[in-house]
Amino acid sequence: MGTQLFSGFEFGWMAETANENGSVFQCTSLSGRPSGKKSGLMKLFGIRIGCLVETVLLVGFISATTGRSFAAPVYTDTLADLATHGGTLSIGDKIFSQFSYQATDLTSFDANGIQVTASIGSDGVYYLTWAGSVALATLGTTVADLKLNYSVMATGGSIVMIDQTYTGSAQPAGSTFLAVDETVSTGNFGGPIVGQSHLTAYDVTDPPAENNDELSIVPPQTVLFVTKDIGLAAISPPGAFITISQVTQSFHQVPEPGPLWFGSVGGALLMFLNSRRRA
Repeated sequence: MGTQLFSGFEFGWMAETANENGSVFQCTSLSGRPSGKKSGLMKLFGIRIGCLVETVLLVGFISATTGRSFAAPVYTDTLADLATHGGTLSIGDKIFSQFSYQATDLTSFDANGIQVTASIGSDGVYYLTWAGSVALATLGTTVADLKLNYSVMATGGSIVMIDQTYTGSAQPAGSTFLAVDETVSTGNFGGPIVGQSHLTAYDVTDPPAENNDELSIVPPQTVLFVTKDIGLAAISPPGAFITISQVTQSFHQVPEPGPLWFGSVGGALLMFLNSRRRA
């Protein structure tokens, strides 16, 4: 018998032993009290269900009361390393790969200083974030651009929506241009477009969707190819400073089990077990 400590609670490991008189099934309950019964198949099945009920109910309780999901840790690497070595970022059921970039006429950009991070929020939403300096500072009329490519695969569901937001500014207003355009394709980069988003200096997040934004992926997909095109421009005079310090992508997929699901399934199993005992 063994126990594993997780967030201050003990989970019981189930073990079955046998001797010449029959089977004895023991399960250390979540309260730490072992139960052991010499029984036939039906009672053995009932004890298994009882242990499962306790585990399912506790998982739902922890998730609901702490506001946390059992999220995987954060994974991160530089854009330069991911692009140069064909690196991937894997977290939960998501695999991000095929990273590449192309920078043109930016006054501040270093792929070694751009940190790409995959994470899961407490709400279960997956995020991919680029953090670092992307800037254009000029006294003349200048156009600069940064194109980012990557693919995302969902191994445990299908992606139904893809969002984006950024942190940045374009100064002075009226003589600068800032846009973050995104296309989401199937098959390959440049393939059939199933989603798109357009952000400006005055619109820093999608959703909400504006005209020509297509954030929902219809039908849902397990593999998507994303191209993000960041455009910066200045008109002279009087010169300009345009900067982006962070771009964040979020992914939503067909709902997966959450606290309410665990609670409802645990309750149903408990009712079933009680009805078997009464019978």
